[in-house]
Amino acid sequence: MAVTIHKEDVLTHINGSETLAGQVATSHSCITLLDVLKICADVQGDNVHIEVTLMGIKIGGGTINKDHPSITIGGGALGFKAEVTITLNLNPISLKFCGKVCAPLAGCKSGCTTLHL
Repeated sequence: MAVTIHKEDVLTHINGSETLAGQVATSHSCITLLDVLKICADVQGDNVHIEVTLMGIKIGGGTINKDHPSITIGGGALGFKAEVTITLNLNPISLKFCGKVCAPLAGCKSGCTTLHL
């Protein structure tokens, strides 16, 4: 039986324990903040891809990692305005969400929460 030795990682789609994705319990999660602001995080390798929707309409997204651990995304939809800051914490691995939503006639509300990955 012949054995072939590969020097490159031919299984890059499998996250090893040295990557952020290999250290978290879940690689995809979503959270709703202030009833109308939904933030989804998808951990791939050492990056966390973020998507933010307001009233079901995508208002933005981006990527955070250990070198750039925070992102602020804002926008408006259906008369609502929102801004959220997402911060990656590494010890313990978690995402902190702080957001503000302003609704027509109702005013603004803000809040923060942490999601342990």
